[in-house]
Amino acid sequence: MEPFSILAWLGAGLLLLGELWALRSRARLGRLLLFATLAELGYLMMGLGLGEPLAQTGAWFHLCLQAVMRLSVIVAAWRLIAAAGSDRLDKVAHVAPNMPLSRLMFGFGLFSVMGLSPFKGAFSKFIILYVAVDQGHWLLAAVATVAGIIAAFYTLSVTHKICFGASANRPMMAELKDNRFSVWLMLFAALTTVALSIDPEPLLHWVGAVNGLTDGHGMPKFESPWQPIVLLPYLSGFAVFLIGLFSTKLRDIAVQAVAAGALVMAWQLPMTDAISWLFAVIIALVMLVVCVYSVAYMSKDTRANSYYFFLLLMLGSLLGVVTATDLGNFYLYWELMTWTSYLLVIHPRTVKALKAGRKYFLMCASGAYVMHFGILLLHANLGSFEFSVLAQSAGQLPVTESLMILLCFLVGLGVKAGLWPAHGWLPDAHPVAPSSISAPMSAILTKVGLYGILKMVFVVFGAAAISRLSDSVSITLVVTVLGAITLLYGEIAALKESDLKRMLAFSTLAQVGEITAVLGLGSYLALTGGLAHLLNHAIFKSLLFLCAGSIIYRYGSKTLTDLAGAGRRMPITGVCLAIGLLAIMGLPPFSGFFSKFLMIYAAAEQGSLMLAVLILVGSLIGAVYYLRIFRVLFFTSSERQEEEAPTFMVLPQVLLATLVLLAGLFPSYVLGLVEPVVTQLAPQGGQLPDLVIDWSWAALVACVGAPLVYLIGKRQPNFAGPLSMAVMALSFWLVIEQSQHFEPLSWWFAILVAGVGLLSLLYSKGYMAHGHSLPRFLMFFLLMMGGLIGICSSQDLFNFFLFWEVMSSWTLYFAIIHEESEQALDEGFKYLMFNLFGASCLFLGVVMLAAPSGELALAGLGDRLLLMPTAWSTTAVVLVLAGLLMKAAQMPVRIDVQMHPPTAPTPVSGYISAVLLKSGPFGMLKVFAAIGLTTLTAHFSELQGLPWPAFVVGVIAALTLLGAGAMAMIQTGIKRLLIYSTVSQLAYVLLGLSLLTPLGISAGLLHFVNHMLLKNLLFMGAGVILAQAHLHSLDDLGGLGKRMPLTFGLFLFAGLSLSGIPPLNGFASKWMIYQASLESGHYLFALATLMSSLFTLAAVLKFTHVAFLGRPSEKVAHLTDAPASMAWPMVLTALACVVLGLFPGLALVPIAAIVTSMGLVAPEISVFGPMPGGWSPLALTLALLLPAGACWGFYRLSAPQRVSIHTHSCGVDDLTDADSHMGAAALYESPKALLAMLAAPFKRRES
Repeated sequence: MEPFSILAWLGAGLLLLGELWALRSRARLGRLLLFATLAELGYLMMGLGLGEPLAQTGAWFHLCLQAVMRLSVIVAAWRLIAAAGSDRLDKVAHVAPNMPLSRLMFGFGLFSVMGLSPFKGAFSKFIILYVAVDQGHWLLAAVATVAGIIAAFYTLSVTHKICFGASANRPMMAELKDNRFSVWLMLFAALTTVALSIDPEPLLHWVGAVNGLTDGHGMPKFESPWQPIVLLPYLSGFAVFLIGLFSTKLRDIAVQAVAAGALVMAWQLPMTDAISWLFAVIIALVMLVVCVYSVAYMSKDTRANSYYFFLLLMLGSLLGVVTATDLGNFYLYWELMTWTSYLLVIHPRTVKALKAGRKYFLMCASGAYVMHFGILLLHANLGSFEFSVLAQSAGQLPVTESLMILLCFLVGLGVKAGLWPAHGWLPDAHPVAPSSISAPMSAILTKVGLYGILKMVFVVFGAAAISRLSDSVSITLVVTVLGAITLLYGEIAALKESDLKRMLAFSTLAQVGEITAVLGLGSYLALTGGLAHLLNHAIFKSLLFLCAGSIIYRYGSKTLTDLAGAGRRMPITGVCLAIGLLAIMGLPPFSGFFSKFLMIYAAAEQGSLMLAVLILVGSLIGAVYYLRIFRVLFFTSSERQEEEAPTFMVLPQVLLATLVLLAGLFPSYVLGLVEPVVTQLAPQGGQLPDLVIDWSWAALVACVGAPLVYLIGKRQPNFAGPLSMAVMALSFWLVIEQSQHFEPLSWWFAILVAGVGLLSLLYSKGYMAHGHSLPRFLMFFLLMMGGLIGICSSQDLFNFFLFWEVMSSWTLYFAIIHEESEQALDEGFKYLMFNLFGASCLFLGVVMLAAPSGELALAGLGDRLLLMPTAWSTTAVVLVLAGLLMKAAQMPVRIDVQMHPPTAPTPVSGYISAVLLKSGPFGMLKVFAAIGLTTLTAHFSELQGLPWPAFVVGVIAALTLLGAGAMAMIQTGIKRLLIYSTVSQLAYVLLGLSLLTPLGISAGLLHFVNHMLLKNLLFMGAGVILAQAHLHSLDDLGGLGKRMPLTFGLFLFAGLSLSGIPPLNGFASKWMIYQASLESGHYLFALATLMSSLFTLAAVLKFTHVAFLGRPSEKVAHLTDAPASMAWPMVLTALACVVLGLFPGLALVPIAAIVTSMGLVAPEISVFGPMPGGWSPLALTLALLLPAGACWGFYRLSAPQRVSIHTHSCGVDDLTDADSHMGAAALYESPKALLAMLAAPFKRRES
């Protein structure tokens, strides 16, 4: 080993040992400074030992810089130690507040010595390390990097103790009056440090000339001139600080003007570097919003001047990072970004803030040192810092060097992005920082880390180089795995949190993780989806943190339970927060849905189904704690009264909420922003799916009319009901008028959706007359109906799923929990979570059907299915069917968990049972029709004469109609009995459709219509009772037949018809299903339909006997029959059932057209003629009416008409009327015991 290199290694050893000794001595300030100074001599020895003029120049330049910078530190420390009488750190920290100037100079000097930008103390170190790496002494540079990390640790620890402890006890200028030599020496050293930091070139060139380095020969050009977009906020930061000393109003105006100017300059950046343009615009937009928000948020802060100073410096640093054209400036701004954001994190100066800030700074600075090592390696191999030059040559690097460089960058950039396992700073820093800083930290600081990863992996190295490296280590796979782990970790950790900001911080981890994981796939679609979600997340996470900040600003606490009811007390903030939560949950029509759809679509396109599943699982976990936020902030009562947030805090929230909504309604604009970036990152190109919302006028009117009903209804409550009916009437008319927008099946379903919806709204007017928040209820009801109409009009898988989510997710959740009781909230939570799970299955199935061909249209789906691998297509179809069957509440999933809760308002329960749950069978038939029954038969093997998916559906339906029918029979809950009956009847529909024969499909669709009318009528009848009595158990009822004759008659009619009693309309459809099962050879299916009808009849008779017959119950003695607004919908529905019972051809003729459109030969049916099987409903009705009329006449003519007798009590004379009334629990005890015995093994297994 040459003598020079021995000296260099001795220097490295001294550097490392000196820093370690300094770390050990941090409790004694004098010893720490001594060992730290000795350690810096290690750099001098390294530079001299490397032997080159450039290294020697760096060594002597380092000595000059350290002499000046350490002078200010040592003099300031000497003054503090002298005042404390000891060099013990705790004693020095105790006197430091009395010497504000000395502690300021001490902190300034320590940061200078450390070499943190913008101080040039690091430049001399850079020169030395640059030569070491260039000579191949990688380990030497690595030792120095480790030493730098150790120095950062003790520097920050000491600085926190001395500089950021208690507030100053006297003015800083008072210390100048001491007029001591030490004060002026300290100031002189500090001013010299500033001068050398601004322009170190003269001293550097002089030292270079002394060491034989002529004209800067071999000197790397590490920095380039600052761009105007960076200079604007940096220079303005100093001006704003000075203005703030005289006028806070002018300062606030100036800050906003600077931020607005930065946004204009960012927008006008050239598009030659699209990725820089996009990130600069995101940064400038978010920071403008933060600056406006801060006007009110920081209005009472005594240190607002320093806050705005560092805020603008952080803005300039962030813009500098993303607009830098070389790695030198990139690293410079990167360190400045860390430094300025760190000072903003610790702005509150609390113990927690200082602790979290230290963790943040140390982790980010350590990552930056590692990245710096990678920058040196890259320059040593390629000879340039320019991104354009590096991009041309990076592909030629040896594999080992490439992997080492990329690893260094991943470490440095991954820390800032918050990727696991370097995520620890993020959940600690977010909660303690001012909320106005939490927003950009989450929205843009983490994204800058992702920017760096994208820049290095896809721009500098490029797809070809990364592909070449994948033979050794797949960098993109590493990125994806890190993102996936971060996603899961973040979601699970957020579940445990009770601190609102900490919960949102872990949510940021999860969101960054899923973005990173998708970006790691590297395809055109993946990059588009990831960048779109990155942009969307920047907006809605800023919104969430600012809304949270407004609530915390008023309530003074970050603990979620302390913020109960805040969303209601602060309505504008509450609405904005709700929009942000729905967006981050990935629900339409908000921005998060579209980017999340693209990400999962991209994962499926790449065959990464595990990643797609992971994102969906993460979304389900996230929904749990987002719903907890909803529940506490909006639906938990609190007596505390608080005002809305100040105007300057509300305006940014409204702006961001509007952007979230617009980005959701018009996603093409978001895609237009990211598409140039994707073209830059993935030059191979690709095709994006057509993600445009295909609004039918009927769906649009319902969805736009809904918020209008709410806004007008809030001012004029009496207008809400009529206006909602007018909106739905217009939608109903538009469905009929624009039939060309629908295929036959969807058109008729849309008519039923709107028609039954109109009746339900009329009924709601009476039912909700004495309820609360009617406008809100009607708004969500209309939105739900609009989603259903949108499903009907959808022509592609994307719109089908989008409107599916609009129908069954948040709109329905808010309608279900309308009563806001604890039970309603619990049941609503269970319902929504189950629906999200079912929707996730449907989601994955939909993208699997579309991704292989890149085509979302329903037309031609069968042809595309034939081209897919069998395993792929089978999985896709199974997932789609699973999602649809879960919506229909079919077994084997526990049907008592996910069905619409009994706690929901009865109009909602009725509409869910009658219409909304039909979306499951409707969706199944729509998908089957799109695939084509011929294709379905050809592609899937047969079971019992049916394609196996259809047979499995039939088996599930048969089991469900038996199981749910039996469960209905033994229920005692008023609505729960009807709910189980609904599930059973839905199984009839699915059973008929699964037969795939013309008769089976016709029968299933006829029962589809019949059940829609009959079940709505049953719930309306029950609602008449519930609206007045608010009871839940049948045992509380009795003797209502006399008090409510109309309701009694209509309920009994609907129940008997649903049981399949001829000649009522329910009989026709059930008979046809039974006949179709026999004709297709599925005799067990036919037997199941008969058995289930008996169960239904038993349930109906039970309800009728207990509620309407027998002795009157005191609890319902005040009840009266339905008012007109509730009676007319019931009567009209009953009349429709009567007409369909007499003339089922009215429904079967359109159904025949639907069957024909599916390529089948429909049964011969006419409006008034006989039905399949040779029976005539009209003739059967007349044949039954004649003897029935004769019997009735005989009864009326008989005498006496009525005889009153005593109840026969077998000699028992102490029975009261109440005791003699048989309750619901006493009926069917034997069947109930049998079912309990059969269910016992399953209950034991669950326990």
